[in-house]
Amino acid sequence: MWGAMMELFEELERIKIRFVAAYDKLVDQGLLSEKEYQQIVEVIDNLDMYSVDELREILGRFRSIQDLGNKHETNTYKLPGGRLGG
Repeated sequence: MWGAMMELFEELERIKIRFVAAYDKLVDQGLLSEKEYQQIVEVIDNLDMYSVDELREILGRFRSIQDLGNKHETNTYKLPGGRLGG
């Protein structure tokens, strides 16, 4: 059981890294400000403190920006209800 929990924790950390990398690309492309990026990173660092609905609301504000940045991306990562990264 302890091994399974460690695997889940490690997978969550990998997902966090993917989110941060996806939003980092948007900053590089000028589609997201540094301040917005820092807000997103803070949410991702504290991901376990939010419900799925809260995450949809918080990160959903950046969804249309992300869609613009991912026009040519083929790999996307999803939370239930919304596309969040590529």
